[in-house]
Amino acid sequence: MKTKNKKEKNYWPLGILSVLLIGLSLVVALVVVAIKYTPQSDTTYLHQHTYTDSHINTMLQSYHAFLQDYGVKIGNADQQLIPTFPYYLNQNTPLLWLTLEDNRIDLWVQKRQKDMVFPEFSVTLLRPKTPPKALQLNCKQTNQQLTCHLPVFGVPEGRYQFLISVKFKDTTLSLIQPAYARKP
Repeated sequence: MKTKNKKEKNYWPLGILSVLLIGLSLVVALVVVAIKYTPQSDTTYLHQHTYTDSHINTMLQSYHAFLQDYGVKIGNADQQLIPTFPYYLNQNTPLLWLTLEDNRIDLWVQKRQKDMVFPEFSVTLLRPKTPPKALQLNCKQTNQQLTCHLPVFGVPEGRYQFLISVKFKDTTLSLIQPAYARKP
């Protein structure tokens, strides 16, 4: 009895072709993502960092002088946090917890010396990929403390930053407080 030898099929070319197609599709996807999320303007990025690099010592001196003269806290009924200089911001900076509706945030400024005058403050709420939202301050001043109430506001869930701009000794000093909005 004769046995017929069945021709064995070779699947190696099909495997190699599938690996090449998967690799090509990944490269195309990465190129599309890179094109879609390009920086808006490289010159502004470089200008900002060049300015920061050349003036960082002056900025730090202003920040430390401000801390010697004033104490600043931002918070709500549950938390009071000290906003930080953006250079010191890291993943361990505590978050200010917000709710999705009816956030009542206050800014407290304490004078460390009696003869000092309170500087001007402005607060902006920042969120990635959305325009900044300037918040109007309603301030009340006593001899040693300035209390500013931000308007009641609601936000969608996500990460935010409070940018506190301070006009201090002919310079504008920026302080940052990261926040996160979630359901109560």
